[in-house]
Amino acid sequence: MTGRARRRRTRGAGLAAALAGGLLAGALLAGALLAGCASQTPLATTTSDPAKTTSDPGTNRVGETVFSAAARPALPELSGVTLSGGTLNLASLRGHVVVLNVWASWCAPCKAESPALVSVARATEAQGVVFVGIDENDQNQAAKAFLAGIGSSYPNLADPQGELLAQLRMLPPAVPSSLLVDATGHVAARVIGPTTAPQMTRLLADLLAKR
Repeated sequence: MTGRARRRRTRGAGLAAALAGGLLAGALLAGALLAGCASQTPLATTTSDPAKTTSDPGTNRVGETVFSAAARPALPELSGVTLSGGTLNLASLRGHVVVLNVWASWCAPCKAESPALVSVARATEAQGVVFVGIDENDQNQAAKAFLAGIGSSYPNLADPQGELLAQLRMLPPAVPSSLLVDATGHVAARVIGPTTAPQMTRLLADLLAKR
């Protein structure tokens, strides 16, 4: 084989490897996006995560993260207008365990998880657990119609411009995601991607047992 032929074969092999790598990266990215619905909110800057986690602790990784009591990050001071027209400051819920769910009526995974959230909210209300939604980049009428259809009655903050989600630096710019907040206002666990009733029930039971 001549030197020129060898160089052509080497270049061809390099191009094939580059294309294969690009296809793999594209597949991984597509899988991450399919796990949730992309939001138009810019990604907030994040720092390292001192959590005990069942998946990669990186902010954009779909999965469940449980924070040790000593490493729980403080929830930012969030307040805003609810879909019903009232106002809500999450600081007013100190003393309660809070489940904060980021969702949207246009998001298929959000719709899939919503019956579980409504069910667990009702089951844990007597234990002092408060559920709060953040409705992301949505139309109020569409959001309210969706909530009425699933029988949800807990408050939901409207976040049409993504300003509330941008303050939650431990979450990616996508929905759905959930945070479990302890009675002192610190994040005890998070779920990136849709949750289920068994998962949420387990996380809440663990948190309530350690109050």
